Amino acid sequence: MAGFGVDPQSLKLAEEGINAAIAELQGLGIAGLAESGRGFSELELSGVEAGHPDLHSVFTGFCERWSWGVRSLVQEGSELALKLGLSAGFYHEQERYAHGLLKGVVAAGIGDPHQTEDQVEGKSWDQIWGDNQYSQLTNPDFSPQSAEKALDGIGKTWKDIAKEKLEGPFGINKAVAEGSAGTH
Repeated sequence: MAGFGVDPQSLKLAEEGINAAIAELQGLGIAGLAESGRGFSELELSGVEAGHPDLHSVFTGFCERWSWGVRSLVQEGSELALKLGLSAGFYHEQERYAHGLLKGVVAAGIGDPHQTEDQVEGKSWDQIWGDNQYSQLTNPDFSPQSAEKALDGIGKTWKDIAKEKLEGPFGINKAVAEGSAGTH
């Protein structure tokens, strides 16, 4: 089954092309009326300019019909250009959303599931693929910075344990305080 894909840049180019065509029509009609497709009746010839009443009548009818046809095309083109511009933006936003969603799913599945959405969003795909237990096991980091980071983490853990043992609900300080309160 063939996949469906839309290039937002192509939609934007189509929108710009339609708007350029409408701008070109301004040169044919009266400025300000081309956006609505009007102004072609100004191309009519007077009876004297046409030289014959039948030619004047036929040419006037043609200009009126041409004006209405162009007006309809310009209005539909303007509407289409607006929708193409909106579609380009919509597709761009959906692409960004799907990319972020996939990155979040992969990061939660193979990386640190406790990362915030902003942390995951700030990482490249290489960082997402590199930050998991398998890659850490197969490609360990033995750099001095990694050792220092690990020692800092170990030190913090031991401080937290000591604090819990001293000040926790069953901590040493509580037992000493209760013991000294009972001796007085």
